[in-house]
Amino acid sequence: MGGRVLSPQAVIDVGSNTIHLLVGEVENGAVLPVTGRSSRPVSGGVDKTGRIEERRIPLAAEAIKLFGMVAKMNGAPEPTVLATSAVRDAENGGELVEEVRRTSGLEMRLISGEEEADLGFRGAVSALGEGYVWEAPALVVDLGGGSAQLILGDATEGAQKQVSLPLGSNRTTERFSAGDRPNPKELKALRKAAREMLPDWKLSKRTAVVAIGGSARAVLKVTRDELTAEKLKKLAEELSGRPAAVLAREEGLTPERARVLPAAAATLAAILQRYEKPSLTVARGGIREGAILALAEEAGG
Repeated sequence: MGGRVLSPQAVIDVGSNTIHLLVGEVENGAVLPVTGRSSRPVSGGVDKTGRIEERRIPLAAEAIKLFGMVAKMNGAPEPTVLATSAVRDAENGGELVEEVRRTSGLEMRLISGEEEADLGFRGAVSALGEGYVWEAPALVVDLGGGSAQLILGDATEGAQKQVSLPLGSNRTTERFSAGDRPNPKELKALRKAAREMLPDWKLSKRTAVVAIGGSARAVLKVTRDELTAEKLKKLAEELSGRPAAVLAREEGLTPERARVLPAAAATLAAILQRYEKPSLTVARGGIREGAILALAEEAGG
């Protein structure tokens, strides 16, 4: 992963909560951002209806076309467009793929949960950097909108175990909430269901938990406290009592992210409870950074 790639690479990540563009270069195994953009979400109720809302398809395709133009303006080749569970699990996900091809000529690739986990892990390792002390394999949690990827591995051996679970923050919000967002009773049910769904992995006492993804980063926006299971549990309940519009305005979040943040915090709490871990760290790297690293390797031969 080392060496400098002079030509930047571009990745568009079509997720449940946001469509992201990252243009970046690689130097000594680290991704150096050149520019980035984000747009509104795609999913909009996929877990309840099984389909992407029809009105969102042309809007998403136009955003992807624009991002392709931004990538070109920043010296990158044609961007790689990756679609995760928001599109992968939708009955009409193919319609978005076709609309993107028609609108921009770009080919969207539906990646599996396993590939999503691999790229997220690579991005997390890169974000942690050379100064991170790997006392044991880390448990990396990539909490998306539709799914959560759990990866156990380290910088030397890479991913050793991985699993993709339907625990994304959009999906759990829709599944466990009778209203707009889950109340404390519903959050308790969410945590219980999450704990039961998690794999029975035996983790070393030295294994650290590292969370990546937009929801994990959003948690850092609303609290500076150490992210223990108890803190995350209380934070989820506190956030569920604040109107999403108010939370978004006061904390600098999108309304969509604010709506699903209680479920995200509750899921992270459940993971710490299940594996009896004291706290977790949030890394600012994930699937896009992992994809940039993979593209850089291909470009470098």
